[in-house]
Amino acid sequence: MEIKNEETCKVYYDDFEPFCRWKNDEQQILEIHLRGFKKQHLRVQVVEPGVVKITGERPTDCTLRSRFRKEIKIPKNLKTDEIRAKLCGDILQIILPKQTTAFPAKPCCTESTTRSECMPSNYLICIESSSSTLGMNTKLALQVAGVLAVVLAFGAYAYKCCHSGHVEG
Repeated sequence: MEIKNEETCKVYYDDFEPFCRWKNDEQQILEIHLRGFKKQHLRVQVVEPGVVKITGERPTDCTLRSRFRKEIKIPKNLKTDEIRAKLCGDILQIILPKQTTAFPAKPCCTESTTRSECMPSNYLICIESSSSTLGMNTKLALQVAGVLAVVLAFGAYAYKCCHSGHVEG
C-alpha cells in the first residue's frame, strides 16, 4: 500500500472569466468561449426567478483545476422556463427565448453590432435609442387619438338624435 504525501494530494484552482458574446435574434443567445471544457464539466441552472447561474470546472493536470462562475440577471421579457444550453465545440450557447407580445416591438440592435461587440454579463437587452422610443410613443398617441375621435363622434351623434325631437316653439 502506497502512502501519498499531503503535498501531492492538494488541489489548486485557476479561476478565470471566460470571453462572452451576445447575439440578438428571435431570442437572446449568450456565447461563452470555454476551451477544453466538456458537457460533464458544465452546469446551467435557474437559481431564483430572474437569475441564471453558469458554472464550470475541469482538471488541467494532476493538482490544478480550471473553473469559472457567472450569474446573469434575466429580464422579465424572457421565458425563464424555456432556457436551453448547448455545447458546440468550445462554445457554450445559452439560449434565452423572448416572450411573445400582442404588439411586437422593433428590434433595438442590428445584427452586425450585436455580433461584433462583447457585452458584460449584466446586460441582457440592448438599450433603445430615444428616437425609437419616440416612434413607439407617437404610434401609441395616434392610436389613442383615433379612439377618442370615434368616441366623440358617437357622442355628438347621440346628443343630436336625443335633442332634435324636443324643440319647443
